[in-house]
Amino acid sequence: MVLRMACPTKRKGSDNWYFRRKLPADLQRILASLPKSRRPPGWHRQHIVISLGTADRDAAKAKCPEVAATVERQMEALRKGPAPLTPKQIAGLSGLVYRAFTEGLEEDPVLAAEQWRAIAEANRDARLGQHGLGAQLGIFDDHADRREFSMESRFGKMVDAVLLCEGIVTDDTSRWRLIEVLSRDLTEAAEKLARNADGDYAPDAYATRFPTWEGPDAKPDAGRSISALVEAWQVGAIARGVRPRTAKRWQAAVLRFTKALGHDDLRRVTPAAVQRWANERNAAGISAKTINDTDLAALHAMFAWGKRAGWLDTNPAEEARIEGRGKPEVRERYFTSDEAGAILRAALAVNGTDREDPKTTAAKRWVPWLCAYSGARVMEMVQLRKQDVRRDGGTWVIRLTPEAGGIKTNKFRDVPVHLHLVEVGFIDFVKTAEAGHLFCHLGADGAVSGSAEGVYSRIREAVRGAVSDPAVQPSHAWRYTFKARGIEVGIEEVVLDAICGHAAATQGRTYSRVTLKTRVEAVAKVPRYRLHSG
Repeated sequence: MVLRMACPTKRKGSDNWYFRRKLPADLQRILASLPKSRRPPGWHRQHIVISLGTADRDAAKAKCPEVAATVERQMEALRKGPAPLTPKQIAGLSGLVYRAFTEGLEEDPVLAAEQWRAIAEANRDARLGQHGLGAQLGIFDDHADRREFSMESRFGKMVDAVLLCEGIVTDDTSRWRLIEVLSRDLTEAAEKLARNADGDYAPDAYATRFPTWEGPDAKPDAGRSISALVEAWQVGAIARGVRPRTAKRWQAAVLRFTKALGHDDLRRVTPAAVQRWANERNAAGISAKTINDTDLAALHAMFAWGKRAGWLDTNPAEEARIEGRGKPEVRERYFTSDEAGAILRAALAVNGTDREDPKTTAAKRWVPWLCAYSGARVMEMVQLRKQDVRRDGGTWVIRLTPEAGGIKTNKFRDVPVHLHLVEVGFIDFVKTAEAGHLFCHLGADGAVSGSAEGVYSRIREAVRGAVSDPAVQPSHAWRYTFKARGIEVGIEEVVLDAICGHAAATQGRTYSRVTLKTRVEAVAKVPRYRLHSG
């Protein structure tokens, strides 16, 4: 099962953004058995809430992948239960802390030499059982009890923080051994920083004693799951600006692959398994184009990301591909005049119900018309906002912008409103609509992707009710239709590309400047759709 992506959210009364997710039932039971001091910061009985330390949403989104990866390591460790650490692992962990102090503060030790020496002395007192008020007051008769209390109060919290950071759940014996080793090594670290503060930067021979720490990130094949990779990739993808709809579609493709494999073990994924799955999909009637452009593209992207992030040594989907021609075309890709008229008539006749969201009703009414006269992608129009429709001189203009939601090119473009749209009442609808998105709602994370997906599906169903031919795409066909009609009336292809948001066909065309005036003149040439059949 893939864990739900945890995008940044707000808490009431706080300006900061937070990473938030619900704890699965099994982890709730495990957490209840742990002392509070051993629980990861921000982990509560039923959910996790971790501050991302910023009021800037983009900065919070960028931090989410790192937090998600840490949480994933901690969850894996808790599920596995306490495991003993080897002497080499203990030395490696202590080395992490030693280097964090000595290398992190080497350039500027911050404290004076005598202060670092006082810290080293306090560490030695703890090792002798003489640190802390309890030890000094003599409330322990037994030296071993006094020393344990002294060491725990001086180093216990730091050891727990290291274990949590590395996603390790160990037994009490290993934890205590780490406290012993760390107490010695931190004393040496304080002495080294004291020498640095005195201007002595001789090579640090003590640092050579530590082995390389090989934790969960250094051994990606040790218990890593495909579903964990999917979640980590998805959080990072959203932060990098991948459209939520694309991320969701690719997530679904990897889930199909995982289900077909019959296991969730990332280390057992091989190139042969990937190619076999692709072949089976093709044999089941899925086109080579769909498999290559969606299924294998998703696997390739996620495994490539996993390789860069250290989860995998190789990308098992790198060479996978289905050879062959695409699905045979048995008709034109654009709507016929009768089909377009049928869709637009049906849209004009849309009436809402008490159970349907008014914005969904409005979308079924207006989005087909908007796509018919713009060649825009359906999702681009679904996420249209009232403020994106403006008057420019004597023309109404729609701005399709990434600020409203996902745009494939991640670039805004201005699309003139055809006079036929004005006449059937679209501008009147916009004027009376509430501020914000016209056809979908903002989610708790400040995005419209979830709501927009549902609206997209309702529009698709409505179009299928008017045009049932499975050989024509109910949404994408408007782009072919708009271009075909534009070419018929002599509109230059570079202008049609600019209106539709298509990439330029050649490098030279990327330098062409298609002004708003040019677009207005072009859209005015597009003939009106006939609303009667025949």
